[in-house]
Amino acid sequence: MSRIEPLQIPKANTGKPEITMAPLVDIVFLLLIFFMVTTIFPDNEGVVIEKPASENAAPLENDNIILKLDQQGSVYFKSRKVDLSELEQLLKSELAGKPDSGVLLHADRRSTTDSLVRVIDICKAAGARHLGIATDEKPAER
Repeated sequence: MSRIEPLQIPKANTGKPEITMAPLVDIVFLLLIFFMVTTIFPDNEGVVIEKPASENAAPLENDNIILKLDQQGSVYFKSRKVDLSELEQLLKSELAGKPDSGVLLHADRRSTTDSLVRVIDICKAAGARHLGIATDEKPAER
C-alpha cells in the first residue's frame, strides 16, 4: 500500500513586511516634473501695478530698462525704490552700457499725470532715445 504523506503547508512569514520604495520615488519625481512644467511665475517683482488698457498696444522687441511707477508716485528701478533725484544718474549709467536700449515705464493707471510727466522728463534728460509706456491688452467689447 502506498503511504500518504501529510500535506506540507509553508509557514507564514513572520518577518516585517517590506514596501518597495522605487514606485513611490518614481511618482514623486513625476509630480515634481509636472509642477515644475506647469507653474506660472508672475512677472511683477513685488510692486503691484495696474497698467492702463490699450487697443493698439504693440510688443517691444529689444532689451529695455524697466521703471515702475506706483499709485503713490514712487519710482522703482531694478525692484528697488529710488528717489527722483538719483533716478537720472542711475539711468545715465545704465544707458551708457546699453545705448540702443529704451526705457519701458510700467505706470499704475491710478498714478498722477504729474508724476508720470516728471519720470518721462527725467528719462529724456538721462538720454533715453526710446520711451514706452506698458499697457495691458484691452478686452474686446461684446
